[in-house]
Amino acid sequence: MDETPFPHYGPLEAQGVTGREEEAADLIGRLLERRPVALVGPRRYGKTSLVRHALWRLDEVQPTSAVWVDLYGVTSAADLAVRLDQALVAARGRMREVLDTIAGGLSVQLGVLGVELRRPGAGRDPVAALHGLLDVLVRAAGRERVVLALDEFADVADVAGLEALLRTHLQHHYRDLGIVFAGSRPSMMRTIFGDRDRPFFAQADLVEVPPLSQAAVTALVHDGFAATGRTAGPVAMRVVTVAQGHPQRSMLLADAAWRRTPEGTEATDEVWEAAIAAVRQATAGALSALYSELSGAQGPVLRAVARTGSPFAATEARFHDLSKSSISAARDALLRDGHLTRTDETKVAIVDPLFADWLRRSFP
Repeated sequence: MDETPFPHYGPLEAQGVTGREEEAADLIGRLLERRPVALVGPRRYGKTSLVRHALWRLDEVQPTSAVWVDLYGVTSAADLAVRLDQALVAARGRMREVLDTIAGGLSVQLGVLGVELRRPGAGRDPVAALHGLLDVLVRAAGRERVVLALDEFADVADVAGLEALLRTHLQHHYRDLGIVFAGSRPSMMRTIFGDRDRPFFAQADLVEVPPLSQAAVTALVHDGFAATGRTAGPVAMRVVTVAQGHPQRSMLLADAAWRRTPEGTEATDEVWEAAIAAVRQATAGALSALYSELSGAQGPVLRAVARTGSPFAATEARFHDLSKSSISAARDALLRDGHLTRTDETKVAIVDPLFADWLRRSFP
């Protein structure tokens, strides 16, 4: 069988991102102006893929080196130092030469920090090591065009002192160093960059990553089928309706239908029904486990939103024992954890359309 045109495990390759032309152009423009960007969107919404794509296109316009640091689940200054060290070591070409030269002048040895910190009885101060690595980075940015991509940046909020430490090094180098802060915890990202008491208050343009447009999803599905000798038929609009613009879920559903459509044929309603049944079965276990981890009123609130679009739905008899304050607290926690997203000032929606579908089917 052909390789699927709908990859949905992990970030896409930079050249393979489609449907994000407007967002990529906006991000490139901000980086060219050296405006720090805080990119906000739910998990599996394509933020990493978008940044990769934008940096690839930026490099074609203006040769630029990218230093990519994944901060997912970062637990300490030592953890951050090791990840930054690995990111710097991954640099190639002229950028690596510049980094090695600067590191040598500062007596910083790149590529060995992880080994040193793991040695029994290691006396290396991880905070001092992190300061040294950040010094190397910002000095290199004075010689080469560099973009620092800090993926899952919201996780630094879980480690005391990291926000202040990073701001201390970065704030004086915004004109030299392009920076993208990407985060999958929207409420925390807004707090980090919008709370006057936080180190990064007003330090970046807060940019929301929207769902894919109907036009983008439709084109993606039809083009993917056509490129592999198939016709999407009704599948494109079925994916639009179910996935609601969620990038990963759109790709997952399209892939399931594509795999059931032989080359040289057109997908049918029967193909779609088999595809969505298979996706529901494959995701049910994980969604059930996710629901079981919710606490207090969070489960009932999600069920109400899935059924009615409102956490305060009076028609939901199961809520008669819940106070408005408990519903509000649950809603806010679900927003903070990325299960819900605001569609306007008063309305919310479930981020994962397959989770919403599972809730409606599991709690009719």
